[in-house]
Amino acid sequence: MANNMELWDKVSKTNPKYTKKVKFGREFTAIDPHSQVMCATEAFGPAGTKWGWAVAQIEHLESIKEIAILIRLWHGKKEDYVEQWGQAGLFIDKANSKKDSDCMKKATTDGITKCLSYLGFNADVFLGKFDDNKYVAEQTKENDPAAKEFSEWSKTSIVDLESMSKEEELTSWLKINQGKVEIALKSSNTKASAMAVMATYTKSKNEISITNDEVPF
Repeated sequence: MANNMELWDKVSKTNPKYTKKVKFGREFTAIDPHSQVMCATEAFGPAGTKWGWAVAQIEHLESIKEIAILIRLWHGKKEDYVEQWGQAGLFIDKANSKKDSDCMKKATTDGITKCLSYLGFNADVFLGKFDDNKYVAEQTKENDPAAKEFSEWSKTSIVDLESMSKEEELTSWLKINQGKVEIALKSSNTKASAMAVMATYTKSKNEISITNDEVPF
């Protein structure tokens, strides 16, 4: 049975470093279009051979001073495609006195972005998940190799600390890892993991201290 969501699930998450907040009447998250080309190349192969696009139609919308371009984006086979209109303003000033020489390029890019969104690319942005700061933080961490590595290390360290029963073990652990934890505490991508490790360290230390203070009957 075909997994209809396989491609969508593979390309739906966005690396926050390729986005920015834009205010254009309303605030929204814009995606770096070249990063989309990179992701499509990663998913399909080189543009022009494994996937690509063609301009199917061009319309000059004089009444609203815009140009609209119908983009036909294909992947695998050229007969397998999606279509969507891309639009851009003809002028770069409110007085409509200076034409935008990049309007064709902008409308084409807009159409490509919309077509890729139909395939699932950057779906988390289009679904509004980037309005949630916690989600953005999670994706930032997920796309940070150093943060990902520290997160895995912290999970192992917590298990190790919880199993320690002697104060010398804790002292030795702290001597070896204190510098690493202090660096992690300075980064927003690793701070939470570092705090969890130190909380476990403190808990283990207190438990050992209580055990040592107990008076046998």
